[in-house]
Amino acid sequence: MKNKLLLSLCTAGLLCLPSFANDVQVQQQDITEQNKYVEETQSIDIDDEIEEQIQDYADNQNFQFGLDGRTGKHFIYSIESVASKPTDPDFVKSLSVTYEKAFFAAQQEFVMDVFGKVVSQKETKLFADNSTNAREFDSDKVDNKGIMAKMGRVFDKAFSLAEKTLDNALIDLGVDAADIEKLNKKEKKTLFKNEFIATSMKEAFGSVSGFIPIKSFVGKDSSGQYAVGVIAMRTEKTSQVAKDISMQRESMIEGRGKDLRDIVPTDKKALLNEMGVRLVFDLNGSPALISYGQWGFNSKGLSAYMKSQAKKNAKSMAQDIADSMVSDFVNGNLQVNTSSEHGEIIEQVLEREGSDGMVVDKTIKTIVDTVNQSAKLKSSMKLAGFSTIRRWSTTNEHGHYVAGVVRKWTFSGLAAAKSVQQNRAPKKERTRQRESSERSNYSRSVNESNEYNTVNDF
Repeated sequence: MKNKLLLSLCTAGLLCLPSFANDVQVQQQDITEQNKYVEETQSIDIDDEIEEQIQDYADNQNFQFGLDGRTGKHFIYSIESVASKPTDPDFVKSLSVTYEKAFFAAQQEFVMDVFGKVVSQKETKLFADNSTNAREFDSDKVDNKGIMAKMGRVFDKAFSLAEKTLDNALIDLGVDAADIEKLNKKEKKTLFKNEFIATSMKEAFGSVSGFIPIKSFVGKDSSGQYAVGVIAMRTEKTSQVAKDISMQRESMIEGRGKDLRDIVPTDKKALLNEMGVRLVFDLNGSPALISYGQWGFNSKGLSAYMKSQAKKNAKSMAQDIADSMVSDFVNGNLQVNTSSEHGEIIEQVLEREGSDGMVVDKTIKTIVDTVNQSAKLKSSMKLAGFSTIRRWSTTNEHGHYVAGVVRKWTFSGLAAAKSVQQNRAPKKERTRQRESSERSNYSRSVNESNEYNTVNDF
């Protein structure tokens, strides 16, 4: 923005000079094109743009990420880039997996913040050889006297002659001389080495029960690169709801709700923006879970029957994804292990090719930067209380087929399932007092999911 303003001021100033204006006429089109060029060269990455929108949302909702000291609620966000672009037939699947990866990364950060521990180690080593004979190789220091020394020199010369004869023979047979050079033995001597290595090891094991996504963002840039962002939170209320669902008992947490049929979008294109599980309140003010799952399928070259089967399989996968995210919310347990090394190694070495080769003095600077991470999340829950709100399929803006399933879990559904299990008529629900509590041309955008509640509801 500053560069654009400066460019406009400079252009305006030049136009005010009569001598310059007579010689060069600057058209408005030139200014527009130059401004457009400045904007394109300063364009931020799509993940950075999503991050800005996430921060704006937090500012508007008046909360801080991490443990919000004012409310006692824990907020975390994560952003992941989609590995595939819309030109890939598996783009829809990659987009769905990226959402799971983004939320999984948020879960890992939450567990590490709450249950984690860190072990840190820093180590430095220094070696410097400033001796008089520092630039002599070990082979140069062999005693030249005695029969054993003579025999050693004879063997060295014999092997050197044989090696050079073999090298020439390989070259005659067409072997690249550079490849042969790599096989030749080099002598190496270290004159100086300064090494600093810092190691960090973290591990955590804890529950992600009650950790719920509250908003998601899907963005793309002009090149077709997509990224997914997720905001998630955990509060005492969300944790209590998860515990109540796990124990299959009616929750005392109540809130202002509405009919779930009014919450879930009916437009298939709008459903493309909905991913993951959401905690809401139903018409009776009871907590309920809505979970969105998506998967893709490639219909090219398929018969009508095979296309129908592929669509069915995709919906089945979408349902499995939706159900598993509910299970993770109810009683997921996560183990995380990470280790990293960073540092710098500065080394001065002498290298020589054979006993009579040229000595090369090298200074090698190495930056150490390694990360090793693993995480495993396990959960389980009974399916009593689940039901399907909607199954759908459509094509996205790039022409890919997308199949989706919307699942819900409600306490009324749990009661109905128990009635069937016990072979009795379900009880009537009582009404409780509610409390307020173009396929190849990409345009840059960030789409947001619906907002089901404010962060203050929980």
